[in-house]
Amino acid sequence: MKTTNSEELDVQWYGVKVLYKHLIVGKPNPEKIDENYEEHQIFEESILLIKAPSFDQAYEIAEKKAKECEDSYTNIYDQTVKFQFIESLDAFLLCEEDELPNGTEVYSRFLHVPKKESLANVLSRYYPEVTEDETDLIRKNFILRNRDFN
Repeated sequence: MKTTNSEELDVQWYGVKVLYKHLIVGKPNPEKIDENYEEHQIFEESILLIKAPSFDQAYEIAEKKAKECEDSYTNIYDQTVKFQFIESLDAFLLCEEDELPNGTEVYSRFLHVPKKESLANVLSRYYPEVTEDETDLIRKNFILRNRDFN
């Protein structure tokens, strides 16, 4: 890839994991509280696809992009929701090609767990969002990606 000053620059694709926090500010409107209201903290992991010449620059680019995504709005309970970048957690080298081939792994991590740990325990500990729970209701006060839903 050529830079604007025609110097040759060796760039690679990285997946950079960043952490956001969804911070709720203010008291809910008592008239709008329903069975879905909760007061949990919500953190979000996101993996950004970044093209950069090094891990350090991939982190820098990802952090800049993540900060650009910061936002705030009012939820259905009349509270302000602040979507804030917290930090970069990890980076993963994807490939050195200009285009990503179909099936390119975008992120990988190893989970070190005790040998006798059951699959159910691993899933509930590391991936609680995929475990079935009949009492788990839609968390409407944290639905942030689709403003039309709110």
